[in-house]
Amino acid sequence: MDQAAEDRKHHRRLRWWKLGFAVFFVLVLWSSRGEILRGIGSLLINEDGSTHVDLAYALGGSPLERGGELASLLTKGYAPLGITTGGNPSHTMQAVGMQVLEAELTRQAAYRAGAPAQLVDTLARGTSTWEEAGFVLTDAHSRGADTIMVITTEFHTRRVGRVFRKRFKGSGVVVLVHGARSLDYDPQRWWDTEEGLLMVNNEYVKLVYYALKY
Repeated sequence: MDQAAEDRKHHRRLRWWKLGFAVFFVLVLWSSRGEILRGIGSLLINEDGSTHVDLAYALGGSPLERGGELASLLTKGYAPLGITTGGNPSHTMQAVGMQVLEAELTRQAAYRAGAPAQLVDTLARGTSTWEEAGFVLTDAHSRGADTIMVITTEFHTRRVGRVFRKRFKGSGVVVLVHGARSLDYDPQRWWDTEEGLLMVNNEYVKLVYYALKY
């Protein structure tokens, strides 16, 4: 057998080895897809332990989840006062001719979940996480708070924690981040629903955006 024929034979074997390895790699990824996808979601979650704080703030958006979690924390005595934030109007309420801001929707959700009316106030300001963090800092200072808890949806906790701690740096106010479980998807199998897929995709985009902009 001449050298050229031997080289062709060697290259064919090499191609089969590469193909076999590629197929094996794909099969391994497929069989481990649940663990891999679960890990991708878990990276977005970065919560602090629940402890007593001076004030608890439920951020705007997802009022049922965050308002319900605020009510739970207040009734368990984790904070003497809860404050709902957010200056964006609800598009759903606008569709029926009502102008209701996120802060008010979350407050109403907290009431319906059992929070005493006298324990919930509103801060209807802020149209983004960065803006809300600034308004919350001013509000916390005005109320003499040393430690606050920020409530957001679980998959938002890593980004929200970074934004708030950057805003609060040097302020003397300690920020703890607490996650509210989503009502639209299971965080352990977020890829099974459209809501979960959109949440994870959007949250990674926002992480990059906030890292570059702020």
